[in-house]
Amino acid sequence: MYRTNWGIGHGLKDILEAHKGPFTGQGHKGLYEILTTSWHAQLSLNLAMLGSLTIVVAHHMYSMPPYPYLATDYGTQLSLFTHHMWIGGFLIVGAAAHAAIFMVRDYDPTTRYNDLLDRVLRHRDAIISHLNWACIFLGFHSFGLYIHNDTMSALGRPQDMFSDTAIQLQPVFAQWIQNTHALAPGATAPGATASTSLTWGGGDLIVVGGNDRKWKKHKK
Repeated sequence: MYRTNWGIGHGLKDILEAHKGPFTGQGHKGLYEILTTSWHAQLSLNLAMLGSLTIVVAHHMYSMPPYPYLATDYGTQLSLFTHHMWIGGFLIVGAAAHAAIFMVRDYDPTTRYNDLLDRVLRHRDAIISHLNWACIFLGFHSFGLYIHNDTMSALGRPQDMFSDTAIQLQPVFAQWIQNTHALAPGATAPGATASTSLTWGGGDLIVVGGNDRKWKKHKK
């Protein structure tokens, strides 16, 4: 991405200014100057990316544990997940705070006309109202599920509640994605489907600290 002293690679300024969509006006023109002259804008972007990465790490540490014993050490799993989610949240809040400081101290609307940021600011009423509608939609539907479950529980009808043992709300799209991921290694990397990595000796049995722990494949 970054052009070297020998002209290898692309210039970040050229990349940003080349991105112009049908509804984005001048696109990212001028963004390079913003990021190279405003510490708050640059810090905001870095905090947002690092915070997002931290949250991705939080989820992947239990979905794809890097150490064989971590998958069965639930206290450590819970602690690591909570830790990384909190840290990621703090970083993203910091990103919003420094973006706000940039808008107050460093943003000059007279030099930023019809670029993407200007168009977003001019459409902020429509954007915020739609986000507000989405929050209301999600909140009331979640509240409705709680009311339904409480009512069914009070009436002695647990079979009519939304739960894993009664009416299931399954993440069908996620299941489809996971299924494709499970089928793909059969054609590309057969060794990857083993219960444990060949790094740990392969097979279904793994010994950690003198304890035999059986890793069972999930079967439908």
